[in-house]
Amino acid sequence: MTPERPLDPSIVADCHRDWRVLLERYAWAILRDWSLAADAVQIAFISLSRFGGDVEPNARKAWMFTTVHREALRIKFAENRHQSKAIEAVRESGPRYEMSPLARLSSSEELQELQARIVSLPPEQKIVVNMRIVEDKTFGQIAEELQIPLGTALSRMRLALQRLRNASG
Repeated sequence: MTPERPLDPSIVADCHRDWRVLLERYAWAILRDWSLAADAVQIAFISLSRFGGDVEPNARKAWMFTTVHREALRIKFAENRHQSKAIEAVRESGPRYEMSPLARLSSSEELQELQARIVSLPPEQKIVVNMRIVEDKTFGQIAEELQIPLGTALSRMRLALQRLRNASG
């Protein structure tokens, strides 16, 4: 780390008076938040106060813009990480509402038409479709409950879906 070479406080005060507004606007363009922009500028002026003795007088303004830019990006990335973690925590802790496949249909007419087609399926296919879609059971559970091989449960679902597609087209 660079050793501190403080700048005279009256020079820092003059720089603050002359550049603060301009630097805050620059930081706002990066952060889109006035309070965070003011924080970035304040940190930059603290740096100028602590390390500005090494900066040539004609390079101070450019040095300040560079420092504000760096601080604004640091704040922005820290805010993004914080927001991402907060959003993820809400997602993980919040209740999960899942709609059944039948409830996802966009209109009641489509639902009624699909229900009529399901009713017209052969009984062994209708049972598998009902257990899979309405009761949300796995094919393994369906095969076990109906005491049929897993392949038979899968075949009945495939045949039912083919019939439903053919009936709609």
